[in-house]
Amino acid sequence: MLDDSPQRMPTVVFVDDERWESFIELAAILRKAGVRTVHISVGSSKWCPERLLFDRNVSLPSPPNPEQLATLLSNEYVTDVQPTESLATTTYAALSLLPASQRSDIWVGRSVFLDKWDVAQVLRDLGLRAPDTLLADATSPAEAIEKFSLPIVLKRRVSSSGAGVKIFDTLETLLAFVAQIESPNEWFFERYIQGRSFVCAGCVGDDGIDLMATYETLKRIKKFGSSMVVEFHNDLEIAETGKSLINSMGTRGFVCFDIIRDMNDIDWIHDVNPRVFGCFSTCQLFGFDFCNAYLDCLLGHGKTTPSQFEFEETKDFVFPFALKEVFQSGQSGPSLLRALQWTWMYWRLLCSRYFVSLAIRAVVYSYEWTKERLGPLRSMSSNRKFNLLPPTK
Repeated sequence: MLDDSPQRMPTVVFVDDERWESFIELAAILRKAGVRTVHISVGSSKWCPERLLFDRNVSLPSPPNPEQLATLLSNEYVTDVQPTESLATTTYAALSLLPASQRSDIWVGRSVFLDKWDVAQVLRDLGLRAPDTLLADATSPAEAIEKFSLPIVLKRRVSSSGAGVKIFDTLETLLAFVAQIESPNEWFFERYIQGRSFVCAGCVGDDGIDLMATYETLKRIKKFGSSMVVEFHNDLEIAETGKSLINSMGTRGFVCFDIIRDMNDIDWIHDVNPRVFGCFSTCQLFGFDFCNAYLDCLLGHGKTTPSQFEFEETKDFVFPFALKEVFQSGQSGPSLLRALQWTWMYWRLLCSRYFVSLAIRAVVYSYEWTKERLGPLRSMSSNRKFNLLPPTK
């Protein structure tokens, strides 16, 4: 039974259908700052170590509708939400069903930036560059290639973390993939832009942009996966683009957008995300005080400090994905010391509870990986009889 009186404690709600490291890190920092955190996970009923970082955890077997989600949140005072893109529309609709006394309006306006096809048009209307696009349900693969040439990008209109992004080098592979799509209206073609990958991230409060950082992704876990190595830049051109875009969005809280800088040094925006971003904690340790900027946005009494580079080097490794790169960054002795220093900085930022959950995750992943690899061997052994005695002459 839910209590009849809503809790007035400021609460940030995380809604996801996969593990997001930036959500986990932000939850750890918010809890440390005294903000209540609620985690609603969809599609998994297993106990997960990151549950330790949230004040309340709810696991759902399938995506809820807005009414169900609103009921789950009816006892909370929702100061802000951090949903994955696939669940964002439902989450925002659920908040609109709650009484105004039980939620803030920080999230208002973010839904406009969920559909990547629509976002591209919004960018063009603002006079910003976005790669050319064509709807997949109105354009054949051959027509798209004739228009954009190869390689060509195929994107899901609503997706996250690179899961709905495909690049094709031949018409045959594109045709094969498109033939398997159940809902072509959920996809679109995009002109491929070759170049360097940048991210511009900011935090917006009641009075405008409180903080903004720009970094280049030098290495990822996989082609469209999380960043492992980044380099911070004081890029005035991207900063001006960021200010123009963020100010026009009219939203508050975290926002980030991805940029491809082509061979002619022309910047193309290809994704906009009104949520916490992947290198959030790395930015924090590099002198960008996003933690207090966000607390100021939520509570109105953060102490945001101006952006400043705390280290001479501009290149940094992203925690926790780049441990191997940290070790390989020097000789064995200095590398070990660097890894310990690197870990200790994040320990101070994210607190012990985060590292306990990280250690449990490492053990669980190792067990699942071993079980997955040994499964075929066990199956073989059950179907064959092995003679362990030496062969007789």
